[in-house]
Amino acid sequence: MKNKKILLIIFIFTCAGLLSSIKTYAESNYKSATYTSFINHEMYKWENIIHNFETNNPPTTIEQYLELIDYYYGFTSYLIGRKQLETAEKNIEKANKLIALVLKKSPKNATAYSYKGAFIGLSIGINRFKAIFLGSESSANVNKAYGLDPQNIQANIDKGNILYYSPSVFGGDKKEALKFYIKAAKIIEAKKDTYQNWAYLNLLTNTALAYEKTEQPHLAKLIFEKILQIEPNYYRVKVDLYPKFLTKHKM
Repeated sequence: MKNKKILLIIFIFTCAGLLSSIKTYAESNYKSATYTSFINHEMYKWENIIHNFETNNPPTTIEQYLELIDYYYGFTSYLIGRKQLETAEKNIEKANKLIALVLKKSPKNATAYSYKGAFIGLSIGINRFKAIFLGSESSANVNKAYGLDPQNIQANIDKGNILYYSPSVFGGDKKEALKFYIKAAKIIEAKKDTYQNWAYLNLLTNTALAYEKTEQPHLAKLIFEKILQIEPNYYRVKVDLYPKFLTKHKM
């Protein structure tokens, strides 16, 4: 039973993908570039964005380190999805060093702990034999992040992911997961951090999909429409998800 629970970490974080990656800090010169590549379905461009960030404007504050970690997370998820595992492993190593640096400077940083758990999950996704040793550590870091700050966006997303992707026999509950997703979105909106925020769009997208999975298509439709009002050119929703949704539900 314990091993089965540990193996769930692989599924949770590889399926969650970009969902867990939310910024809560000041925007930088790279925010527009990451947003544009995200909505245009061009995540491969993030490699250059990360390189320019590290070489031209190396981070000096905790907020900047978290921003760079966020880009590593998004790009690493993309690499794993495309089976570019060797490069993904190198990115995980770099990100873990950044996370350790943040936690050294800010030992109770909830966002850093949530990322720590997420990157452990990505590492397990690359090599499933690590699940036995690292699975519980991954979930423990997410839970610690939420315990430190229940209002932390990253922690709410990851708590939602665990509830959404886990089978019901292991405590999974998609409707309960929606509460965390909705809470995270409201926090972002209250912070007025919705402009050119690729992760906010991604969160709304997954919220719409969660509504559909819980047999609430009318609410899913409202969220899809909200997304396209915010960003009419968001490729994934405009070209793929929303048309399929409308066809399936005859709306």
